[in-house]
Amino acid sequence: MAAIEADFGGLVLFSYPLHRPGFTDQLRTEHLPSIRCPTLFLSGDRDPFARLDLLKEAVKLVPHARLEVFKGQGHGLLAVLDQALDVAVEFINSNCK
Repeated sequence: MAAIEADFGGLVLFSYPLHRPGFTDQLRTEHLPSIRCPTLFLSGDRDPFARLDLLKEAVKLVPHARLEVFKGQGHGLLAVLDQALDVAVEFINSNCK
């Protein structure tokens, strides 16, 4: 929500909670089109808080957004944290100047 009100250079979202597990009809997307800065979503393909097909559609609502998916990961990316941080650094260096 802060990215809507502030002039951020970029936004990196680790495991964005798109919906509560089992409640895919209650998406948290209403604010996404208002985000104007470059945005990177990092998510596991097995995250119960963000069913991948729904997350792919939600990312399209954000101008200048990108989704990076980590295979075999759920909610939380500790097992691939080094890789996720590398992707985040590349994104920041490329988009947030």
